[in-house]
Amino acid sequence: MTELDTSAQVGKVDVAALVEPDRVHGSVYTSQEVYDQEMDRIFRNGWVFVAHDSEVPEPGDYVTRRIAGEPWIVVRGKDGEVRVLANRCTHRGNRLCNADAGNSSSFRCPYHGWTFSNDGHLTGVPMRDGYGSSFHAVRDAMGLAPAAAVDSYGGFVFASLNPPAITLREHLGNSTVALDRLLALSPTGELNLRAGWMKHDMRCNWKMVMENNVDGYHALFTHASVYDAVKPAKVSHVPSKVEVYVRDLGNGHSEIDYAKEYTRLDEEFIWFGRIRREKLPQYVAAMEEARGPADTHRAFVVGPPHTLIFPNLFLAEMNIMTVEPLGPGRAIAYTTPALIPGADEVNEKTLRRSEGAMGPAGFLIADDGEIGARNQLGLAAGSPEWVVLRRGEESDITDETGIVNHDKSAETPQRGWWKHWSQVLTGTTTAAAPDA
Repeated sequence: MTELDTSAQVGKVDVAALVEPDRVHGSVYTSQEVYDQEMDRIFRNGWVFVAHDSEVPEPGDYVTRRIAGEPWIVVRGKDGEVRVLANRCTHRGNRLCNADAGNSSSFRCPYHGWTFSNDGHLTGVPMRDGYGSSFHAVRDAMGLAPAAAVDSYGGFVFASLNPPAITLREHLGNSTVALDRLLALSPTGELNLRAGWMKHDMRCNWKMVMENNVDGYHALFTHASVYDAVKPAKVSHVPSKVEVYVRDLGNGHSEIDYAKEYTRLDEEFIWFGRIRREKLPQYVAAMEEARGPADTHRAFVVGPPHTLIFPNLFLAEMNIMTVEPLGPGRAIAYTTPALIPGADEVNEKTLRRSEGAMGPAGFLIADDGEIGARNQLGLAAGSPEWVVLRRGEESDITDETGIVNHDKSAETPQRGWWKHWSQVLTGTTTAAAPDA
């Protein structure tokens, strides 16, 4: 392997030269040119998570989001359809909606008063006579621009700003198993993500936030204070003592999978503070009525997933995280608890646990934010040029679920992430296509 000529970073970057099977060049985290290519190839041309059905349950409900720095409105129209519409007046470009969320049958531009229905049609133009006989053509042609594609799985809504090469289901690939695992904890198969999103200003590259979420090596060190304060832990974090695997699911998706260890122990709710089912009688009854005793027991034993869905969604057990890139060295991590409709006994505990892990004074995300900032500062040094991802390389195995390593500390998820990332940016696959 030869050292990379960093002068190649001037202008359009040769991304293929930045990623090798077991290492990546440090500039993937720091280069503005790399970041610009990501926004184009990944966030404008591939499937990205934008919202959850439960955030817009009624006609007129909307939330505002940014995709690749562009403002968008996710809104349920009066016809019940969820749309993703550009949050920009088609007249002079003013941002229409400044609220994070709300309910409205229409959006009115504060600049010149143009009004659009919540399905995107232009419905009102003050002083319409100024357009003369062309008014009807103007009105028909100047509705709000929709995203090129919108689809959902299990209530999770994804959009692509340009026509995607393949379907959302093809993009999700093996990660649907993780989504189904989370939904299996709900008697109705539905979730409620309306508790509100906590926003964390991460002073590091967005990819650093995402790949850290499935790093099984750092917990004993970065989060040492957590394990000193909260005992006993759900399971040991020493890889040799547990059957906890890391897995490259393909398409950039990856996970830390506790299912086999939990199944081996056959104890319900290890993942939920080892609460006893007697403390959750209404929830248990609803689950057994909907799913039967055997499937309910399995769901309570196996618990929720710890899975990264490329590029911007993380199923953090009973928390959901999405990351918004703001530049090469800054991102916002949004987190919210995954609540279960009608399961008040569970939801109260989930909220408190979410505050403790992901809140402003929480243990986990504060640690990860600090580590991310230090990583970004370290990478600014530029030497050594490469970040090595070789751990566990020789013990990876391939099965029907993906590339698996029985050592939780292996960097298998990171190698999978960077392989797909490189393929997307170099055009050898799309942001949604299965890896070759």
